[in-house]
Amino acid sequence: MTKISRKASRRGLIGGIGAIGLGSLVACSSDGDPVPSDAVTTADGGANSSESTPASASEAWDRLMEGNARWAAGESEHPGGGVALREELAGGQAPWAIVFGCVDSRVSPQYVFDTGNGDLMTVRTAGSTFDPLVAESVAYGPYALETPLVVVLGHQHCGAVTHTAHALGHTDEPDDFDQITAALTPSYETVEGTTDSEDELVEAMIRANVLYTVEQLAQAPEFEGPLANGLEIVGAYYSLDTGEVERL
Repeated sequence: MTKISRKASRRGLIGGIGAIGLGSLVACSSDGDPVPSDAVTTADGGANSSESTPASASEAWDRLMEGNARWAAGESEHPGGGVALREELAGGQAPWAIVFGCVDSRVSPQYVFDTGNGDLMTVRTAGSTFDPLVAESVAYGPYALETPLVVVLGHQHCGAVTHTAHALGHTDEPDDFDQITAALTPSYETVEGTTDSEDELVEAMIRANVLYTVEQLAQAPEFEGPLANGLEIVGAYYSLDTGEVERL
């Protein structure tokens, strides 16, 4: 978002977004009348069918942890996958959390947190690598839709981080993913020399990169207003072995 767009009124921005079908602060009923976002429920049942939309970052985090506990225990409910909700959401969206994570096929946020259609916005890059375009993509939810929580999610055995650790430790070899390596270099430099093996280095880098990304997002100008209004940006780590998410 440019300085000009950040000065635009929230009402004008959301009106424009709604006009092109990307969403608004409210959902719409079948006759087009706006309804509060907490009135949108899963008509086909599921974990969120009787719960209102989390209104704060702490409520959103608790909801994510409840879903992750189900996922890790093999008790996923897969809420909000029916036709009725899909059609209801066509009129607008009110996601209550944004997850910025890795493109890894084993770390789908909707599965990891057992959430339904319309609950989460997701932004995914290799190794959760960060740049200005990613910052604007992540900021869309808090800025335009007042989403209260952003979660930066790293994960065990991240391939992009593993590649970077190897590339930076073997600089005589060609690097076919030099942009990813460059983006993850600060995390490498943070933990270099603190571990005894490359596997330990990778795991330390994953956690360091999550915290580095949280810091970078918090300093991005797009988040200044949302942070002042209660947005929280938190880091988390997902274990492929256990299915559990821990807050960093």
